[in-house]
Amino acid sequence: MYNTMKKLIEKKFYKTADAAQDKLDVFFAVGRLGDEEYTELALLVQEVYES
Repeated sequence: MYNTMKKLIEKKFYKTADAAQDKLDVFFAVGRLGDEEYTELALLVQEVYES
């Protein structure tokens, strides 16, 4: 799941940062992402969607 989400975020698949973050939250809540993966992807959302 980590690799898929990373690619989607990098390509701005989600229309907004909030939409991408919501997806991350769901995957984290159900245990599909670990703590470190979640943190890294959340930072990536900030980087990609701010530019």
